[in-house]
Amino acid sequence: MWDLAFIIEPYIFAGNSDAAHQSDQYNIFSGQVITAVKEACRAAVLQNNPRLVEGMYFCELTTPTQQLGSTYAVLGRRRAKILKEEMQEGTSVFRVHAYLHVAESIGFSSQLRTLTSGAASALLVFSHWDAIQEDPFFIPKSQEEIEEFGDGASIGPNLAKKLMNSVRRRKGLHVEEKVVEHGTKQRTLSRKT
Repeated sequence: MWDLAFIIEPYIFAGNSDAAHQSDQYNIFSGQVITAVKEACRAAVLQNNPRLVEGMYFCELTTPTQQLGSTYAVLGRRRAKILKEEMQEGTSVFRVHAYLHVAESIGFSSQLRTLTSGAASALLVFSHWDAIQEDPFFIPKSQEEIEEFGDGASIGPNLAKKLMNSVRRRKGLHVEEKVVEHGTKQRTLSRKT
């Protein structure tokens, strides 16, 4: 998380002067305080519209003229942002500069070699972090949002939510998904005896 600070000030309650009684009281109470502070911090972060950030690679591709279309096809499938394209003087080789999302880079070089028959090569270097502007927890609440997006069931795929769920799945964490997508299309298999 960026630009986040929680300032927690100590509070000491001196209601009873018995030291043995105080230590027992604080031991029971401390677990509840830690849980309450944790939940308050989590609620404060979620209330402030959190955004996901994605790592970006700077990608320099070298490809011959004949394979330029295939190179652009691979970049287009992987949400790459093309920066510039230049031809090396005296050769028929193009250099394409682009930003590629780190999550989309898995299997990128093998797909590039496959579609270009091994003619194109890529150099990937970590460049920066890019914030995704979509809210991963978006639910229409105001009257205008409900009129525009409906009750929330008809909202298209949310990229931030999709990326968040893929990371949660990969780490073995709970993913909030509907068990039944379309109830009318479900069927019940009868047991034959």
